Amino acid sequence: MFPRCRYATNATPIRILVLGVPLVAVLCYFYFFLYASNYSCIHPWFIVSDRKNNQSYSYPWTDANCGWQITPPCPNMIPSQLVEWRNLSLETTIAILKEDEDAVQLKMTKSGIKVGGKYKPVECQSQHKVAVVVPVRNRTDHLTVFLRYMHPFLQRQQLNYIIIVVEQSEKSPFNRGMLMNIGFKEAQLLQENFQCFIFHDVDLLPEYDGNPYTCPEDGKPRQMAFSVDSWNYKPTSANHFGGVTALSTNDFQSVNGFSNSFWGWGGEDDQLYQRVKSQNLNVTRAFDEQPSLIHLARYKTLSHKKASPNPDRMQVIKEGPSRFKTDGLVDLRYKRLDFQFKPLYTHILVDIQPNSITQK
Repeated sequence: MFPRCRYATNATPIRILVLGVPLVAVLCYFYFFLYASNYSCIHPWFIVSDRKNNQSYSYPWTDANCGWQITPPCPNMIPSQLVEWRNLSLETTIAILKEDEDAVQLKMTKSGIKVGGKYKPVECQSQHKVAVVVPVRNRTDHLTVFLRYMHPFLQRQQLNYIIIVVEQSEKSPFNRGMLMNIGFKEAQLLQENFQCFIFHDVDLLPEYDGNPYTCPEDGKPRQMAFSVDSWNYKPTSANHFGGVTALSTNDFQSVNGFSNSFWGWGGEDDQLYQRVKSQNLNVTRAFDEQPSLIHLARYKTLSHKKASPNPDRMQVIKEGPSRFKTDGLVDLRYKRLDFQFKPLYTHILVDIQPNSITQK
Protein backbone atom coordinates (compact mmCIF):
# COMPACT_ATOMS: atom_id res chain seq x y z
CA MET A 1 0.00 0.00 0.00
CA PHE A 2 2.86 2.32 0.69
CA PRO A 3 5.81 2.55 -1.65
CA ARG A 4 9.06 1.06 -0.39
CA CYS A 5 11.84 3.44 0.46
CA ARG A 6 14.08 3.55 -2.54
CA TYR A 7 17.35 3.86 -0.55
CA ALA A 8 18.30 1.53 2.29
CA THR A 9 19.45 3.23 5.53
CA ASN A 10 23.10 2.63 6.50
CA ALA A 11 22.94 1.55 10.16
CA THR A 12 26.71 1.21 10.72
CA PRO A 13 27.31 4.74 12.19
CA ILE A 14 24.39 4.32 14.54
CA ARG A 15 25.72 0.97 15.77
CA ILE A 16 29.17 2.52 16.37
CA LEU A 17 27.60 5.39 18.31
CA VAL A 18 25.42 3.10 20.44
CA LEU A 19 28.29 0.80 21.29
CA GLY A 20 31.10 3.37 21.40
CA VAL A 21 29.71 5.94 23.85
CA PRO A 22 29.31 3.46 26.74
CA LEU A 23 32.75 2.05 25.99
CA VAL A 24 34.38 5.50 26.16
CA ALA A 25 32.48 6.24 29.39
CA VAL A 26 33.79 3.04 30.97
CA LEU A 27 37.37 3.81 29.92
CA CYS A 28 37.12 7.36 31.31
CA TYR A 29 35.78 5.98 34.58
CA PHE A 30 38.71 3.60 34.96
CA TYR A 31 41.22 6.34 34.07
CA PHE A 32 39.94 9.15 36.25
CA PHE A 33 38.79 7.26 39.31
CA LEU A 34 41.12 4.28 39.42
CA TYR A 35 44.34 5.42 37.74
CA ALA A 36 44.61 9.23 37.65
CA SER A 37 43.41 9.64 41.22
CA ASN A 38 46.71 8.12 42.35
CA TYR A 39 48.59 11.07 40.84
CA SER A 40 46.27 14.07 40.83
CA CYS A 41 43.17 15.40 42.52
CA ILE A 42 40.03 15.33 40.44
CA HIS A 43 37.17 17.69 41.30
CA PRO A 44 35.48 20.35 39.13
CA TRP A 45 37.02 23.81 39.04
CA PHE A 46 38.94 24.01 42.29
CA ILE A 47 42.40 25.27 43.19
CA VAL A 48 44.49 22.40 44.52
CA SER A 49 47.49 22.55 46.80
CA ASP A 50 50.18 19.93 47.12
CA ARG A 51 50.97 19.60 50.83
CA LYS A 52 54.29 17.86 50.33
CA ASN A 53 55.73 20.37 47.86
CA ASN A 54 53.93 23.39 49.34
CA GLN A 55 52.68 24.53 45.93
CA SER A 56 49.30 25.35 44.48
CA TYR A 57 47.87 24.54 41.06
CA SER A 58 44.67 25.31 39.20
CA TYR A 59 43.01 22.26 37.63
CA PRO A 60 39.77 21.93 35.69
CA TRP A 61 39.31 18.54 37.38
CA THR A 62 40.22 17.58 40.91
CA ASP A 63 39.55 14.87 43.44
CA ALA A 64 39.98 14.95 47.21
CA ASN A 65 40.77 11.23 47.57
CA CYS A 66 44.49 11.46 46.78
CA GLY A 67 45.92 13.21 49.83
CA TRP A 68 45.82 16.71 48.37
CA GLN A 69 43.83 19.52 49.90
CA ILE A 70 41.25 21.67 48.11
CA THR A 71 42.08 25.33 48.80
CA PRO A 72 39.32 27.85 48.13
CA PRO A 73 40.14 31.46 47.22
CA CYS A 74 40.41 33.93 50.11
CA PRO A 75 37.53 36.40 50.39
CA ASN A 76 37.98 39.90 48.97
CA MET A 77 36.73 41.41 52.22
CA ILE A 78 38.70 40.89 55.41
CA PRO A 79 36.78 38.51 57.69
CA SER A 80 34.98 40.56 60.36
CA GLN A 81 36.26 38.32 63.15
CA LEU A 82 39.84 39.35 62.27
CA VAL A 83 39.22 43.11 62.31
CA GLU A 84 39.74 45.40 65.27
CA TRP A 85 41.52 48.56 66.39
CA ARG A 86 45.06 48.08 67.65
CA ASN A 87 46.60 49.77 70.66
CA LEU A 88 49.65 51.66 69.42
CA SER A 89 50.40 53.71 72.49
CA LEU A 90 53.98 54.47 73.43
CA GLU A 91 53.81 51.79 76.12
CA THR A 92 52.68 49.23 73.55
CA THR A 93 55.48 49.99 71.10
CA ILE A 94 58.04 49.85 73.92
CA ALA A 95 56.66 46.47 74.96
CA ILE A 96 56.93 45.23 71.37
CA LEU A 97 60.53 46.39 71.24
CA LYS A 98 61.38 44.57 74.47
CA GLU A 99 60.04 41.19 73.37
CA ASP A 100 62.63 38.41 73.30
CA GLU A 101 63.98 38.10 69.75
CA ASP A 102 64.18 34.29 69.73
CA ALA A 103 60.64 33.99 71.09
CA VAL A 104 59.34 36.42 68.47
CA GLN A 105 61.02 34.55 65.62
CA LEU A 106 59.67 31.22 66.89
CA LYS A 107 56.15 32.66 67.10
CA MET A 108 56.43 34.16 63.61
CA THR A 109 57.74 30.91 62.16
CA LYS A 110 54.87 28.96 63.70
CA SER A 111 52.45 31.47 62.15
CA GLY A 112 53.73 30.54 58.69
CA ILE A 113 56.31 33.23 57.94
CA LYS A 114 59.16 31.91 55.81
CA VAL A 115 62.77 33.07 55.68
CA GLY A 116 63.00 36.38 53.83
CA GLY A 117 59.76 37.68 55.37
CA LYS A 118 57.50 35.74 53.00
CA TYR A 119 54.02 34.57 53.86
CA LYS A 120 50.94 33.12 52.21
CA PRO A 121 47.84 31.78 53.93
CA VAL A 122 47.26 28.03 54.04
CA GLU A 123 43.53 28.20 54.69
CA CYS A 124 42.77 29.86 51.35
CA GLN A 125 44.38 30.98 48.09
CA SER A 126 45.21 34.68 48.43
CA GLN A 127 44.01 36.89 45.59
CA HIS A 128 46.75 39.47 46.23
CA LYS A 129 50.49 39.01 45.85
CA VAL A 130 52.10 42.05 47.48
CA ALA A 131 55.67 43.28 47.93
CA VAL A 132 56.09 45.76 50.80
CA VAL A 133 59.21 47.89 50.27
CA VAL A 134 60.65 49.74 53.28
CA PRO A 135 63.58 52.19 52.90
CA VAL A 136 65.74 52.67 56.02
CA ARG A 137 68.92 54.07 57.46
CA ASN A 138 69.74 54.16 61.18
CA ARG A 139 66.23 53.04 62.17
CA THR A 140 66.93 49.76 63.99
CA ASP A 141 64.28 50.21 66.71
CA HIS A 142 61.66 51.44 64.27
CA LEU A 143 62.32 48.49 61.97
CA THR A 144 62.01 46.03 64.86
CA VAL A 145 58.62 47.43 65.89
CA PHE A 146 57.49 47.64 62.25
CA LEU A 147 58.25 43.99 61.50
CA ARG A 148 56.76 42.62 64.71
CA TYR A 149 53.58 44.65 64.22
CA MET A 150 53.11 44.47 60.45
CA HIS A 151 53.52 40.71 59.96
CA PRO A 152 50.46 39.81 62.10
CA PHE A 153 48.58 42.74 60.53
CA LEU A 154 49.23 41.53 56.99
CA GLN A 155 48.51 37.93 57.93
CA ARG A 156 45.08 38.88 59.23
CA GLN A 157 44.32 40.26 55.76
CA GLN A 158 45.21 36.85 54.25
CA LEU A 159 47.73 38.29 51.81
CA ASN A 160 50.51 36.54 49.91
CA TYR A 161 53.32 38.98 50.65
CA ILE A 162 56.98 39.70 51.27
CA ILE A 163 58.65 42.51 53.22
CA ILE A 164 61.76 43.91 51.51
CA VAL A 165 63.95 46.31 53.50
CA VAL A 166 66.35 48.44 51.47
CA GLU A 167 69.05 50.01 53.62
CA GLN A 168 71.27 52.84 52.41
CA SER A 169 74.92 53.09 53.45
CA GLU A 170 76.30 56.19 55.15
CA LYS A 171 78.28 57.59 52.22
CA SER A 172 75.71 60.07 50.82
CA PRO A 173 72.49 61.91 51.73
CA PHE A 174 69.40 59.74 52.12
CA ASN A 175 67.49 59.13 48.89
CA ARG A 176 64.09 57.60 49.65
CA GLY A 177 62.91 57.50 46.04
CA MET A 178 65.97 55.67 44.77
CA LEU A 179 65.71 53.10 47.58
CA MET A 180 62.10 52.43 46.57
CA ASN A 181 63.21 51.90 42.97
CA ILE A 182 65.93 49.51 44.14
CA GLY A 183 63.39 47.54 46.17
CA PHE A 184 61.18 47.26 43.10
CA LYS A 185 64.03 46.11 40.87
CA GLU A 186 65.36 43.58 43.39
CA ALA A 187 61.85 42.18 43.85
CA GLN A 188 61.64 41.60 40.10
CA LEU A 189 64.85 39.57 40.30
CA LEU A 190 63.13 37.21 42.75
CA GLN A 191 60.81 36.21 39.88
CA GLU A 192 57.79 36.07 42.17
CA ASN A 193 55.44 37.97 39.82
CA PHE A 194 54.13 40.42 42.42
CA GLN A 195 50.86 42.04 41.42
CA CYS A 196 51.56 45.26 43.29
CA PHE A 197 53.98 47.13 45.52
CA ILE A 198 53.33 49.03 48.73
CA PHE A 199 56.02 51.63 49.38
CA HIS A 200 56.04 52.08 53.14
CA ASP A 201 57.84 54.40 55.56
CA VAL A 202 59.17 52.48 58.55
CA ASP A 203 57.71 54.89 61.11
CA LEU A 204 54.05 54.62 60.03
CA LEU A 205 51.78 51.88 61.39
CA PRO A 206 48.10 51.33 60.46
CA GLU A 207 45.86 51.40 63.52
CA TYR A 208 42.92 49.41 62.14
CA ASP A 209 43.00 45.90 60.68
CA GLY A 210 40.42 46.83 58.06
CA ASN A 211 42.73 49.36 56.38
CA PRO A 212 43.22 47.48 53.08
CA TYR A 213 46.72 46.44 52.04
CA THR A 214 45.32 44.60 49.05
CA CYS A 215 46.50 45.33 45.51
CA PRO A 216 44.90 48.31 43.76
CA GLU A 217 43.55 47.91 40.26
CA ASP A 218 45.65 48.95 37.28
CA GLY A 219 45.13 52.65 36.70
CA LYS A 220 44.10 53.29 40.32
CA PRO A 221 47.13 53.78 42.59
CA ARG A 222 46.18 54.14 46.25
CA GLN A 223 47.31 56.85 48.66
CA MET A 224 47.14 55.17 52.06
CA ALA A 225 48.66 57.40 54.76
CA PHE A 226 46.39 60.42 54.45
CA SER A 227 45.09 60.38 58.05
CA VAL A 228 48.03 60.47 60.46
CA ASP A 229 48.16 61.20 64.19
CA SER A 230 50.94 63.78 63.78
CA TRP A 231 48.45 65.86 61.73
CA ASN A 232 45.62 65.20 64.19
CA TYR A 233 44.15 62.74 61.67
CA LYS A 234 43.06 65.58 59.42
CA PRO A 235 42.96 64.19 55.85
CA THR A 236 45.78 65.54 53.73
CA SER A 237 45.29 67.41 50.46
CA ALA A 238 44.37 65.45 47.33
CA ASN A 239 47.88 65.81 45.86
CA HIS A 240 49.60 64.27 48.88
CA PHE A 241 51.16 60.98 47.85
CA GLY A 242 53.72 60.13 50.52
CA GLY A 243 54.19 57.94 53.59
CA VAL A 244 52.48 54.78 52.35
CA THR A 245 51.43 54.31 48.73
CA ALA A 246 50.31 51.29 46.70
CA LEU A 247 50.70 50.87 42.95
CA SER A 248 50.16 47.92 40.68
CA THR A 249 53.34 46.59 39.11
CA ASN A 250 52.16 47.77 35.69
CA ASP A 251 51.42 51.29 36.93
CA PHE A 252 54.78 51.68 38.68
CA GLN A 253 56.57 50.66 35.51
CA SER A 254 54.44 52.98 33.40
CA VAL A 255 55.42 56.04 35.48
CA ASN A 256 59.11 54.99 35.47
CA GLY A 257 59.11 54.65 39.25
CA PHE A 258 60.30 57.38 41.60
CA SER A 259 62.74 60.07 40.59
CA ASN A 260 66.34 59.34 41.60
CA SER A 261 67.17 63.04 41.93
CA PHE A 262 65.97 63.85 45.46
CA TRP A 263 68.87 63.74 47.92
CA GLY A 264 67.78 64.57 51.45
CA TRP A 265 64.27 64.83 52.90
CA GLY A 266 61.21 65.63 50.78
CA GLY A 267 60.06 66.05 47.21
CA GLU A 268 60.14 62.52 45.79
CA ASP A 269 56.54 61.79 46.78
CA ASP A 270 55.30 65.05 45.24
CA GLN A 271 56.99 64.20 41.98
CA LEU A 272 55.61 60.66 42.03
CA TYR A 273 52.15 62.23 42.19
CA GLN A 274 53.04 64.34 39.14
CA ARG A 275 54.15 61.21 37.28
CA VAL A 276 50.96 59.37 38.17
CA LYS A 277 48.80 62.23 36.92
CA SER A 278 50.88 62.58 33.75
CA GLN A 279 49.85 59.00 32.86
CA ASN A 280 46.18 59.80 33.58
CA LEU A 281 46.05 57.43 36.51
CA ASN A 282 43.28 57.96 39.04
CA VAL A 283 44.63 58.29 42.59
CA THR A 284 42.30 56.64 45.11
CA ARG A 285 42.07 56.41 48.89
CA ALA A 286 40.70 53.71 51.13
CA PHE A 287 36.95 54.02 51.65
CA ASP A 288 36.56 56.64 48.91
CA GLU A 289 33.10 55.26 48.21
CA GLN A 290 32.20 55.27 51.91
CA PRO A 291 33.29 58.67 53.33
CA SER A 292 31.86 57.83 56.74
CA LEU A 293 34.53 55.10 57.09
CA ILE A 294 37.57 57.25 56.27
CA HIS A 295 38.50 57.34 59.96
CA LEU A 296 39.36 53.63 59.66
CA ALA A 297 42.45 54.48 57.58
CA ARG A 298 44.35 56.08 60.45
CA TYR A 299 48.11 55.77 60.99
CA LYS A 300 50.30 56.12 64.05
CA THR A 301 53.73 57.71 63.73
CA LEU A 302 56.67 56.29 65.65
CA SER A 303 58.54 59.18 67.27
CA HIS A 304 61.78 60.27 65.65
CA LYS A 305 63.88 63.32 64.98
CA LYS A 306 62.63 65.12 61.90
CA ALA A 307 65.13 65.33 59.07
CA SER A 308 66.18 68.65 57.59
CA PRO A 309 64.40 69.38 54.30
CA ASN A 310 66.37 69.34 51.08
CA PRO A 311 66.73 73.03 50.16
CA ASP A 312 66.85 72.17 46.44
CA ARG A 313 63.73 70.00 46.37
CA MET A 314 61.38 72.66 44.96
CA GLN A 315 63.69 73.31 42.01
CA VAL A 316 63.99 69.57 41.33
CA ILE A 317 60.20 69.23 41.46
CA LYS A 318 59.85 72.12 39.01
CA GLU A 319 62.31 70.58 36.55
CA GLY A 320 60.90 67.06 37.00
CA PRO A 321 58.36 66.82 34.13
CA SER A 322 61.10 67.15 31.53
CA ARG A 323 62.86 64.10 33.00
CA PHE A 324 59.96 61.73 33.69
CA LYS A 325 61.08 59.30 30.97
CA THR A 326 64.81 59.44 31.70
CA ASP A 327 65.00 59.73 35.51
CA GLY A 328 63.74 56.70 37.43
CA LEU A 329 63.76 52.96 36.85
CA VAL A 330 65.40 53.28 33.44
CA ASP A 331 68.57 54.95 34.70
CA LEU A 332 68.80 53.32 38.14
CA ARG A 333 72.39 52.62 39.20
CA TYR A 334 73.53 51.32 42.58
CA LYS A 335 76.04 49.05 44.25
CA ARG A 336 74.65 46.14 46.23
CA LEU A 337 76.79 45.66 49.33
CA ASP A 338 74.81 42.84 50.92
CA PHE A 339 71.75 40.68 50.29
CA GLN A 340 70.27 38.38 52.93
CA PHE A 341 67.07 36.44 53.49
CA LYS A 342 66.60 37.19 57.19
CA PRO A 343 63.94 35.52 59.36
CA LEU A 344 61.42 38.37 59.08
CA TYR A 345 62.48 40.25 55.96
CA THR A 346 64.64 40.34 52.87
CA HIS A 347 67.53 42.73 53.55
CA ILE A 348 69.34 44.63 50.81
CA LEU A 349 72.20 46.97 51.74
CA VAL A 350 73.21 49.39 48.99
CA ASP A 351 75.60 52.21 48.24
CA ILE A 352 74.20 55.00 46.07
CA GLN A 353 75.84 58.21 44.92
CA PRO A 354 74.65 61.39 43.19
CA ASN A 355 77.03 60.44 40.40
CA SER A 356 75.56 57.11 39.30
CA ILE A 357 77.63 54.02 40.02
CA THR A 358 77.43 50.63 38.38
CA GLN A 359 75.31 47.99 40.03
CA LYS A 360 77.26 45.15 41.61
